[in-house]
Amino acid sequence: MIGQNVTIPAFAALSRRYYVPLGAAIGAATLAVSLSPIGDSFMARILIFYAATSLAYVLMPFARRGDVPLVSAWVVLLSELTPCIGGELISPTNVTADALGVLMAVGPIYVARFRQVQQGDIRPAGRRASER
Repeated sequence: MIGQNVTIPAFAALSRRYYVPLGAAIGAATLAVSLSPIGDSFMARILIFYAATSLAYVLMPFARRGDVPLVSAWVVLLSELTPCIGGELISPTNVTADALGVLMAVGPIYVARFRQVQQGDIRPAGRRASER
């Protein structure tokens, strides 16, 4: 297995056309849970955002590495601005917990890519269709 490419079977990966509705569903569910009484504690919010970000990476394996945390940041923003409509203040503690949950899921992916680059695993120019 060393030096061989690992491919995901076609039946295991969702089609890319489902990524937007799936991402919206994951984001809406995360927002709903974080605004419910379940998301009141610091650790619960960390786990909610960690689980949601990890789930997005698992269910959408062909999404670009930076797109998942970008959408997660929008969900963090919405989870903090939504209570403002009701007259509540933004909680720095909740923002910190949400961001830590996202960073805990994203961090290992970026560390793994950094290691690949250090080992010389750099994509040749033109590998992606958008680079043409």
